[in-house]
Amino acid sequence: MNNRRNRKTITFDGWIVYGGVKIEICNAQKYGVYKEIVISFIKQLDAAISIHKRVLVLRLDFHMNYYTETNYKFSKFMKNITQWLNRQYGIKNVGYQWVREQERAKKQHYHLALILDGDLIQYPSKINEIFREKWLPNGSMYIPDNCFYRINKHNLKELRESVIYRVSYMAKSRGKQYRPAQTKDYYSTRLKAKT
Repeated sequence: MNNRRNRKTITFDGWIVYGGVKIEICNAQKYGVYKEIVISFIKQLDAAISIHKRVLVLRLDFHMNYYTETNYKFSKFMKNITQWLNRQYGIKNVGYQWVREQERAKKQHYHLALILDGDLIQYPSKINEIFREKWLPNGSMYIPDNCFYRINKHNLKELRESVIYRVSYMAKSRGKQYRPAQTKDYYSTRLKAKT
């Protein structure tokens, strides 16, 4: 079952079809999820898998100290993070997707899925602390339990499905409509798959 809102399609199903394959997603059927957000993430994940031998996917949440009508602060933060990752680790192909949400709180928060070269960063503890430090002037950062996945050729099918399921939570329609019309409720990088 599908519905349209903000030029995006809401699905109430527990799965999505991408590339002719049915993929299970995390879907609170009361609210549904935006298909375009899920598909956008899958494209970035698959591009990263085609580029790197191993992929590290990291899930983090960022809360603002104050409300802003735009995503300027978070976009600037992500630009600084990608530059820092390039300088520090030599990572040129950083993939990510963030979503902006605001529900009962008076200020928005962001969910982030970060996709990195798993050969250059194997565990995220050091970068989590750097991210927290860099975000501190804007608010707080929350690190969910089991915040990362390491995908390689041996666990590709199983972990790809697990990552998509977990990150699809970010595509839920709830909380996305409280923003000015011109402000995006999500953003994905544009990594190109290696051919």
